[in-house]
Amino acid sequence: MLRSATIEQYYNTVWCIAASKYVKEYMIGYTRRPIKNRLTEYSKMHGYQYMVLLANGLRLADAMHLEQMLQEQVKQDRRHTLFKKYCPHRREQRYFPSQGPVSISPHEPVHSVYMAWWDQYT
Repeated sequence: MLRSATIEQYYNTVWCIAASKYVKEYMIGYTRRPIKNRLTEYSKMHGYQYMVLLANGLRLADAMHLEQMLQEQVKQDRRHTLFKKYCPHRREQRYFPSQGPVSISPHEPVHSVYMAWWDQYT
């Protein structure tokens, strides 16, 4: 299980990236697929240009917990930059965990939490 200090470190990483004047919009998510495949998909769906793994090699329960904790922290203060830059179609919605197709390996450490964003100056 992830420790709260660890979750805070991930949150601080999200904050460091989102605080940049170049980041226009971002999203936090979960995947068990290769990050390159996820970025290709997000590039087509949302126009995101960049993606970073916040945590890799997690078990499903830990990955879903981290994703939920990060999204809940981002959505706590509507006046904060993290909330304002979060994907506008998702920031008003409650957290809804989605694993996509049923996981064939929930106990294997193959799950990741990522942050994807796009640059407003491109």
